[in-house]
Amino acid sequence: MGQTGSLFCGPPYQNSNATTGQLLSMKNSTLGQPKGSAADQLFDNECLVDTLNLIPHVGFLPLAMICAAIYGRCCRHGNSYLDKRVWVLFPGHNARWVITFVLLFVTLCEVGEGVMSDSFTPGHHPHLYVPWILAFPATILAGVFYHQIEMSNVPRLLPLLGIYNILSVVFKFDRLVHLLGRGVSLGSLRFDLAITSVILYLMLVLLEGYVLYKKRYLCSHPISDPVPEDLLHGDVRYVAPYVTLPSRITQSWHNMIMRQGYKVPLQFEHLGKLPKDYHAKPVYHHFREVYEREKEKAVKNSASVSLWKVIFVAFSRQFLKTGVLKLTSDVFTFINPLLLRGIITAAISAGLSADGSAPVHKGPYLVSLGEFLADGYILLVLLLICTLLKYTFEQMSVYLNFQQGIQLRTAMQTLVYTKCLRLSSSVLGSGKVTAGQIMNHVSMDGMMLMFFAALFHHSWSMVLQTVAGAILLYYQLGWSALIGACIILCMLPVTYQIARQLEKVTKTKMAVSDQRMKRINETIQGIKLLKLYGWEHIFSDNVIKARNKEVKQMYRRAVWEILTLFITQVTPVTATLIAFGTFEFFNNKALTSADAFTALSLFNIIAMPLIIFPIVIRTLTNARVAIERLGPFLTATEVEAIGNMSRADVDQEGKDGSNGDGHKNTEKDSLLNGNDQIELTNMKRSSVYGDLSDDVAIEVHDGSFAWELDSEVANIKNVNLAIPRGKLTIVVGQVGCGKSSLLSAILGEMTTMSGQVVWNKKHNKVAYAAQRPWLLNASLRDNITFGLPFDRSRYQQVITACCLQPDIDILPGGDMTEIGEKGINLSGGQKQRISVARTLYAKTDIVLLDDPLSALDAHVGGDLFEKGIMGDLVKDRRTVVLVTHKLQYLEHAHFVVAMEGGKIQATGSMREIRESNPELYNNWKDIILDGNRKVAAGLGKKERERLLSHSSVGSRTSIHSAGSMSGSDDEEEASTEAERAKLLRQLSRQFSAYSVRSRVGSVGSKGKEGEEEEKDEEEAAKGKLVQKEERMVGEVDLKHYLTYAAACGFLMVALVLFLQVSKQGMQVGIDFWLSTWSSASTVATMATAPVINMTDVNQTWGNLTQLPPSIDTSYYINGYTALSITAIVLAAVGSITSMLAMVVGAKRLHEGMVRNVVLAPMRFFDTTPTGRVLNRMSEDQSVIDIRLPFQMEALIRTALMVASALVVNAVVTPYFMIGAAPIIILYYFVQKFYRATARELQRLDSVNKSPMFAHVSETLGGLSTIRAFRVEKRFNDNLMEKVNRCNTPFYFFTATQSWVGLRMGYMGGVIVFVAGLSSMVASIFGAVSSGMVGLSITYALNLQQYLHWMVRNFCEVEMMMNAVERINFYTSIPTEQYRDRERGNIVPAADWPACGDVRLDKISVRYDKTLDPVLRSVTASFKPGEKVGICGRTGSGKSSLTLALFRMIDMFEGKICIDGVDISRVPLTLLRSRLSIIPQDPVLFSGTIRFNLDPEDKVSDWELWRSLEIAQLKSVVTELPNQLDEMVTEGGENFSVGQRQLFCLARAFVRKSRILIMDEATASIDMETDAILQDVIKTAFRDRTVLTIAHRIATILNSDRILVLDQGKLVENDSPENLLKKPDGLFTSLVKANK
Repeated sequence: MGQTGSLFCGPPYQNSNATTGQLLSMKNSTLGQPKGSAADQLFDNECLVDTLNLIPHVGFLPLAMICAAIYGRCCRHGNSYLDKRVWVLFPGHNARWVITFVLLFVTLCEVGEGVMSDSFTPGHHPHLYVPWILAFPATILAGVFYHQIEMSNVPRLLPLLGIYNILSVVFKFDRLVHLLGRGVSLGSLRFDLAITSVILYLMLVLLEGYVLYKKRYLCSHPISDPVPEDLLHGDVRYVAPYVTLPSRITQSWHNMIMRQGYKVPLQFEHLGKLPKDYHAKPVYHHFREVYEREKEKAVKNSASVSLWKVIFVAFSRQFLKTGVLKLTSDVFTFINPLLLRGIITAAISAGLSADGSAPVHKGPYLVSLGEFLADGYILLVLLLICTLLKYTFEQMSVYLNFQQGIQLRTAMQTLVYTKCLRLSSSVLGSGKVTAGQIMNHVSMDGMMLMFFAALFHHSWSMVLQTVAGAILLYYQLGWSALIGACIILCMLPVTYQIARQLEKVTKTKMAVSDQRMKRINETIQGIKLLKLYGWEHIFSDNVIKARNKEVKQMYRRAVWEILTLFITQVTPVTATLIAFGTFEFFNNKALTSADAFTALSLFNIIAMPLIIFPIVIRTLTNARVAIERLGPFLTATEVEAIGNMSRADVDQEGKDGSNGDGHKNTEKDSLLNGNDQIELTNMKRSSVYGDLSDDVAIEVHDGSFAWELDSEVANIKNVNLAIPRGKLTIVVGQVGCGKSSLLSAILGEMTTMSGQVVWNKKHNKVAYAAQRPWLLNASLRDNITFGLPFDRSRYQQVITACCLQPDIDILPGGDMTEIGEKGINLSGGQKQRISVARTLYAKTDIVLLDDPLSALDAHVGGDLFEKGIMGDLVKDRRTVVLVTHKLQYLEHAHFVVAMEGGKIQATGSMREIRESNPELYNNWKDIILDGNRKVAAGLGKKERERLLSHSSVGSRTSIHSAGSMSGSDDEEEASTEAERAKLLRQLSRQFSAYSVRSRVGSVGSKGKEGEEEEKDEEEAAKGKLVQKEERMVGEVDLKHYLTYAAACGFLMVALVLFLQVSKQGMQVGIDFWLSTWSSASTVATMATAPVINMTDVNQTWGNLTQLPPSIDTSYYINGYTALSITAIVLAAVGSITSMLAMVVGAKRLHEGMVRNVVLAPMRFFDTTPTGRVLNRMSEDQSVIDIRLPFQMEALIRTALMVASALVVNAVVTPYFMIGAAPIIILYYFVQKFYRATARELQRLDSVNKSPMFAHVSETLGGLSTIRAFRVEKRFNDNLMEKVNRCNTPFYFFTATQSWVGLRMGYMGGVIVFVAGLSSMVASIFGAVSSGMVGLSITYALNLQQYLHWMVRNFCEVEMMMNAVERINFYTSIPTEQYRDRERGNIVPAADWPACGDVRLDKISVRYDKTLDPVLRSVTASFKPGEKVGICGRTGSGKSSLTLALFRMIDMFEGKICIDGVDISRVPLTLLRSRLSIIPQDPVLFSGTIRFNLDPEDKVSDWELWRSLEIAQLKSVVTELPNQLDEMVTEGGENFSVGQRQLFCLARAFVRKSRILIMDEATASIDMETDAILQDVIKTAFRDRTVLTIAHRIATILNSDRILVLDQGKLVENDSPENLLKKPDGLFTSLVKANK
């Protein structure tokens, strides 16, 4: 052969005397001694065959590299496949890649076999390994080429790959024939590798044929697979389901987001949308289908449905897939210790033969499998490959586990919400299910089940690892290993019992947490009342008390957690101590390095279940608790059918999330642009009373209804009622008589005890305005249209009818202005008018109005009744049922229902009632006349006569006179300007006066449709009220770590760090001691072997070359024992200190947040959704309570482990740092790359949870309205969209975790390889002992885990510190000025104010420093005991004047003095505690009646009963079973709104303040009760100063003085008599407007 051939083929083989087993057998050879010519021929044939195998790889390499270069250039120009999004995975895609990966491994083995075979023969023969070295990158490039073809969707390039595979299989088969011709067969490593590669290439060729058959890509009409729909949408960035297998298993598809996150802080827009199959809707529908199926089976078997079974059936396929991946990962985990033993043994052998000559054979040598696997370098490469595979399968399992965990959480959250939409009002009203409990179901229980799905496979994996580890340990150390393993096994039942205790503590803690959240929710909902009464400290103390109970459970939990940590850290030390200490006793031989460090590695593996076991048990425990909590909730009583009609099915929409026309509902679409309401459908059971006649809308037959499910007493009973269709029906009666309950019973919200409600089957669409108006956190327009298509002319008609035009005109965004949560930025009257406008716009057959006129003044109420109810609803012949206390409207009713004591007292027209019940009729007449006389007292003669002439309830006056007495254009304009002024004053300075005023009249203007839409968008942007939730960007500031450390205690933190460092240092000492011990034993063992020359074997460090002395085993055992006991003690003390310190820190952070939030100004609560605050106090606090302590402890421990591993490897082999330094630097940049993205994803996850929680909370507040309108499906769709938005960051976060886990694992594998290589080389040259080789590789194996854990833990801690960051933000928000920091406080006398003298001196106030004034230069004085009425049109500043007395708003000019004391210098809490107010919105808290009247527990029972008597409630409370100790449910739902208002009156009476403010205190009370109360107040408060704000002018006509406000200024101030003498006065016009 030529020179080139000689270089490639090497020198010819020579004759050899080798034995048959070592030489290749050949034909014509005798006893393995070939003839010379035969040897030459063999050499030439072998080299030729190997050269031919170069052809396909060398030919393909240039082509593939050119294609790769073109592909890379396209990517650099932004034309990557992620940008093109046209790729399609071809048939057999996964199979092709699996074959390719196996082929790469086989090729690598062929390289190793060729190199080893060449090392046994003289000279170098590159032909044995060079073809396979080139085949390796060629195979990789073939995969890259195939990847490009798929990404470009150009299958016609596949024939190039087919040609390459065919040539490869042909030449490979030629080599196989050549080996067979030389007598080599199965069992020979080279032959086995050759036949395996032939099979693999052949499978690739068959795959090419299969793809050709399926796609016909060489035909004129190829079959083209469609690109997945999600890829065609450019906003879908989560492309994991559609990418190639290598991209999926390495998460390389995620590189784009990682790069984006590193460059700039990620925003939600960067993430795009989720693929269709990952949406909440298909997940929910699948889970719901399984749930209903299992529920049916359970009902048949008279059993309860098992949620566990539902979960496993619904996710069985995912559980199976992830289980196989986890099992494969565990198998590779146990291969590593076995490889470690082989490497240590190889190192010893290499060290012994370093100076000797290795056997060299002159003929062609065939390496056996045993020789192949005995080579240290081969084992190091196998260790690297096994490590890479282990992390690949492990991370894929973790990633998919979390993915199904997210889907399980989604299924549970949507299932809970759907149940909420169906939940019976009695369940919510009775307190059996609270809002706080539901919030915990959605947040905590869903999260617990997510982690259950993520960690489920560890439950059986732990058992497998323990059993397999024990078996392998027995083969390593014998019985002594089993003793050590038994110690670990014995600890598992102990940890199980601990977990049982943890389960009990967790149950108790969650129950207490529910109570805490309930109290927090109530505190936030009633924060305005708490501030007015100065009760912030009482309710914050109540929250802290509930928290202290929770902390008590946390301490109990911490005890068990400390015990768990102690066991997990101490048990491995104890097990190794006993196993190594008893080794010589049981085995009668010394402990060698190979035995010691293989066993130590196995002990580390079986110790992992001890670390994971508590976490898994805790997760399973939490999941079990969640399931036990969810079970009763999901089976709770649901709302009844609506009479004879069934309710709408929220699940009827298709599973694909489309709305029927293929259009996807976006979040905005789903709530604001939904379809028309769903009509009721007939139930299978028809009414026993038959169908209704066409002139009857609703009929109730013998109806008795109760709020409580198990109540034996009906709230309303013996109801027989037929509501005429197309007529106005008015329901009247005293407070608590059952008016609102009657509407609820008609709507199916109450429990039917007897009888039935029958609806007209043709005309049954309903609109409903609740007594307490419920508004969405959306624009004003969206609140009115409520999901219906926008009809501008219809909309403008409704706006005019409800007197909303003045309000809209001065809003910054017009009708697109955002309404705050619960309408926080609107007055009570404005909220009520919007609620009524919603019913008018709906154009339903039936409209139910529950006392909507109570919150409106006479003028606006009259206009609304005239234009809205009579002029719109009744005129359109819509059925109207109106509940009201305003008896003057009875004359317009076609049908009247009078109720008393839960029964119908009378029904019929006014004429029929006058004839059938004259006493009732005359009573109504007297009440109306009495009120009108009071009004008429100061009017002129003509006006008085006209008013009294229209006061007969039997007369049918004109609608105009019933609506407004004045009716003048001037007064209408004045009202408009007043409302405009109020809203203008409330707007932020960010809207200039010009821009705001320029909005006036814009809603009514006509323009082009396109211009209007554009204007709407601009107005919506202007009218944004609720601030976007704050979100930090970048790294978590050091100050937040210091805040957490300060909360835990700096001394405790220092002590924890000291103990952890000491414990880890002791652990390193233990391992070094073991290394010294095992090395000494190894040397001693080898010294007894006569065939080994010990003069060249180094002892311990390799510095001594002397014969070792006999070792003293007891010396090593005693030292090992002492070090182990010290480590155990330090571990115990460290665990106790760290856990207790962090519980203290969690307690302090929560207390600081709660106490600061309740002291925040009302502006904070106006602009912050309740769900956002609840999210901080539930989920964020839960992170600090439960997850952060363990993660912080794990971070400290793993950081110290990394430091110790680096120190150990650097000490053993300093050259290790040369190879490890680049990897560690790369680690640093990867973790920085990872943290930047993961941190922002976690923040996005936190921020996007709040809207979902707010939506759930908002829904719970308006369930009756949602169900009445029958829009449950639309709200359910909206929840789905919010869940999708919430899930999107978390899906990317799990991909990010997998991304970094894989890269950390791969780099860790390289570190292990570097450590093993450096220690092997050092051992060969006699630099280190075998014990140090074992120690180095063991620590390197641990280092790859430690580095990964440290980075993960650091990022987890950083992300959990986001919770500290968010809570710390609420701890530092500005509070009200409770003390005068500049001038100091004045503490008045104990009886202040003794007189009740009030003086206002040129005061100007505003709601916030950024807002315009609402009162300007108001000066007035109120004498002690004076009764002052305050009136004015809507928005004139009446309530603002009273709030100024309480310093609830910013008084930036002037001063207020009470009994001569400047209130600005009085401590704020003291000031508010000395005043009393009855607010417009009645607020009751869960607790006893006694607590609601006197939460400070300062007055006697006699005084409480006296206050109830004054408030006309004594008879109501006396009839209750527990009287004063009767429980009030959450929000006071077990009392009517009127009764709640009366309780608020009684609460004010209890306080006995010298100054009382009544702000529309009787708005929800009937006129008769109001008249009684006014007389009682005159008597009970005759010596007190009383300020009364009222819409009913008759209420304040008997006042000593009247203050009239207009546009924030005091315009009139005199006695009623004097003011009424002014015919053109504003007060006179208000009296005229009142009827």
